[in-house]
Amino acid sequence: MTFTRRKFFTFSGSVAALSLFSQAEAMPVEPPTKYDGDFDIVIVGGGGAGLSAACAASELGASVLVLEKRPFLGGSSLITDAMFAVGGTKLQKSRNIKDSPELYAKDLYEVGKHFNQKGLPEALSQAALKQYEWMENVLNVHPFTLEHQGGQSVPRSHQFKAPEVIEAMTKFARSHGVKILTGVSANRLYWDEKGKRICGVKAVNAKKEILSFHAKRGVIVTSGGFARNPQVLQRFAPYLKDVQVLSGTGSLGEGMLMAQAYGADVRDTSFIAATFGAKKGMTDISELSFIQFNGGVVVNKEGKRFVDESKTYMEISEQAVKQPEGKAYTVFDSNIVREAVKDTPALSRMWLAIPEGRIPDYVYSGNTLAEAAKKAGMDGAELEKTIKKYNEDVAKGTDSKFGRQYLEGKVGKLVKIEKAPFFVFPTSSVIFGTYCGLLINAYAQVIDVFGDVIPGLYAAGEVTGGLHGAGYMSGSGYAKALSFGRVAGQKAFQDN
Repeated sequence: MTFTRRKFFTFSGSVAALSLFSQAEAMPVEPPTKYDGDFDIVIVGGGGAGLSAACAASELGASVLVLEKRPFLGGSSLITDAMFAVGGTKLQKSRNIKDSPELYAKDLYEVGKHFNQKGLPEALSQAALKQYEWMENVLNVHPFTLEHQGGQSVPRSHQFKAPEVIEAMTKFARSHGVKILTGVSANRLYWDEKGKRICGVKAVNAKKEILSFHAKRGVIVTSGGFARNPQVLQRFAPYLKDVQVLSGTGSLGEGMLMAQAYGADVRDTSFIAATFGAKKGMTDISELSFIQFNGGVVVNKEGKRFVDESKTYMEISEQAVKQPEGKAYTVFDSNIVREAVKDTPALSRMWLAIPEGRIPDYVYSGNTLAEAAKKAGMDGAELEKTIKKYNEDVAKGTDSKFGRQYLEGKVGKLVKIEKAPFFVFPTSSVIFGTYCGLLINAYAQVIDVFGDVIPGLYAAGEVTGGLHGAGYMSGSGYAKALSFGRVAGQKAFQDN
């Protein structure tokens, strides 16, 4: 018996994976006799990755359709802080920062503890520099700051204005003939049995009308992750069930499901993690603080440290959610606030009022650590004991408790927490994205469970897995979306 892709789904091998989703049908869908539109490339998702793919393909002359289920474009790329990690830029060189695609890839492997899919870090580091230069030279959008963030051996996060990038890509795409349909949800991929490839998309509009679109050269899935789907999220990461979510409202995971119906493999689902540093009840990216990287320490309700604060914010979050009552607090003093506001104002927006004598209502302050701790409902005596020991270790140059050597990553000299007033910030974790999903290769082609390319199917952005491995470098998610979006758009057009 010939074992075809169609017969594969007649058996139960993939049922376990697909049972994560409700009402899944793991069967190829035959194309209609007549399409509602014929294009070279159909893109599922109008966020940063999708728009980047549309720009790249249309720039080469492809006819492109973008389907976005929300009434507006942007997805998670519209609400992100738009930190774009890239190495070897002119901006870095102007500041005497020695970085390169090779060092970027090396850092990605180290942060990912080498669980990364081999070749993807190198692919991103090269593609990110090309995408960054294209954004500056063609779109005329530029970063307004350069920051040193978690997992980076040198300052690498180039921060853009997210709405400006989405607007510029949308304008470019439309000026190159890209057709964009909002309020249209893709729900199945069509399979050409004769050509043995993905050949189109089945969708439904707001009027519940079924639409079918032909993709002569390929379909690119850029539909985002599944952070907004509690059922799927709990299946993969039950320990995050009570963690707040701030991601694109369309992050429901259907793009991953559509590809899995054709045997697509997935990666990094075991490493889903939240970001530590959020204000409780966070509603905007500005309500995020990384003041632990300026010298603050992180403790639990008992006033005890439980982690090396120089680790990435995802590694800190992994430990924070395991603490008693799931509560964690960041403790810092006046000196740390002053330095944070001066050195990293873009990352310290929550604390700008403190040097002016105004204390925000989301942080507790006191002339002593015990006073601040009492207001926060913590054990003040234990906190004072913790900070006393920490300060002694800082003076000796070694953290005897958790081995912290730097403020963040491998940079920054540790500082004591000793100048009043003192501050205790109840710190939550937040899920910005799932950072896992469809396995792709360096050309953004989707790979099946047997390690083979699924013909005609590409993916980019948060719907993909394999790049990050067991950890997450700040700025690499946004860079991944835009950079692999470009790779997918070019590859889909050039190879078919």
